[in-house]
Amino acid sequence: MRLLGVLVLGVSLLAASTSFASECRPLSPGEIPAGSALATPGQGALEELALRVRAQPRFQAEVRRVEALYAADAQGATITGKATIQRAADAIAQAAIYYAISEAGVQRPVALWVSNAPHEWMGRQMPRSGYGIDNPDNVYRQAMLDGGSRYEIHGRVRRPGPVEQHFQIMGGIPGLGPMTAEGGDLPAQIRSDQLAIEANGDFCISIDAAPANGRRNHLQLPGRGTYLLVVRDLFTDWNTQKPVWLDIRRVEDEATQRDALALDAETIAGRAVEILSGIAPYWVDYDNRFVFTKPVNQVTAPRVRPAGRGLSMGGHFDLAPGEALLVTVDALGAGSLGFQLTDPWGVAYEYVGRSSSLNNAQARPNGDGTYTFVISATDPGVHNWLDPEGFGAGMFAIRWQVLPGAVSPERAIREVSVQTHAALRESLPADVFVTPAERRAQLEARARAHARRLTE
Repeated sequence: MRLLGVLVLGVSLLAASTSFASECRPLSPGEIPAGSALATPGQGALEELALRVRAQPRFQAEVRRVEALYAADAQGATITGKATIQRAADAIAQAAIYYAISEAGVQRPVALWVSNAPHEWMGRQMPRSGYGIDNPDNVYRQAMLDGGSRYEIHGRVRRPGPVEQHFQIMGGIPGLGPMTAEGGDLPAQIRSDQLAIEANGDFCISIDAAPANGRRNHLQLPGRGTYLLVVRDLFTDWNTQKPVWLDIRRVEDEATQRDALALDAETIAGRAVEILSGIAPYWVDYDNRFVFTKPVNQVTAPRVRPAGRGLSMGGHFDLAPGEALLVTVDALGAGSLGFQLTDPWGVAYEYVGRSSSLNNAQARPNGDGTYTFVISATDPGVHNWLDPEGFGAGMFAIRWQVLPGAVSPERAIREVSVQTHAALRESLPADVFVTPAERRAQLEARARAHARRLTE
């Protein structure tokens, strides 16, 4: 049986799975809505709260301080860095608000969709949220958990589901702890190919401080403290794949639970200010340490990520007008190969109606199965154009995920070069080029595909 896109769960595992009653309270049919997996009542209520927090004067003052921090950094003196300060500060500020709201709701968690493009739904206009080279192929959801409590995550896969779904417990909010390549401690993780999932797509994950003790789907919390749950639904085909429906419940007497909505926006704004004042300088330092120390316009072999999350590499580009950075990569058999661009502060360039990211379902492969991506401030007329929103500089990430066992990272990068647009016509085959009409069709289809996330 094929579940979650390209992932296949073993027949014996599914045969052994008859009920989750011994591990989680079963849900009644009425508890699983038929509508959107993301436009939930909890999402709507917390987004409304987020807008009220964002409007607080003390929070807006902190956003202005972040803009000053960026302006004082070396990137703030560059043309692109200076021009993107406000959008980047606003995006990480929105992320800080979501962290504060999740933290306030630790006793009644909601799987809150975060790190997304500006969008209008449920009667409100929501701003951009993101940082840290966020990946447009992911639907990111989060919740804060109390290490002394017990939780259940109920899920239902609506086919076709994502290529992979990943559940990760982090030691805290990334940027408020130690600086690591992954942004913090990762005490527990589980992937969809490790889950027991019912034939109808239902599953349940137990979360508490005890060992699994035979529980099939379990995440162990380290103990007392507050921890961040991050869930990533990874897409390749934006046209068909659907986010997984999720519901997070604290297994306690509901009379003891405290609702985040009972807290006023001013109180949450105070915590959001504290979070933003920590994560903004952290990620500036992170990028200066791990990204901008690398040679510009160079792509090196990727690193192996923990917990079977594949390979990744990051770098930065700076191109003159009329120049393009060509990168040819080997997919290495990955279920998902993604190439993403961001501004110099790590916030994704516009990706709904522009192609600032491409994956192996969106890009055209070469005849030998490799992929050649082209980064340029202006359209070079190539199908696999990575568009940095008209800017000549920024950061990039390449991610190989859902890999078929052990692979050789040194094989991942085949060729890297900087060329003029005129030279592209000589170095690339004719079938990689597109007409203006084909480009418009490509981008219109992309926007329609992304809009499905708001309704599916």
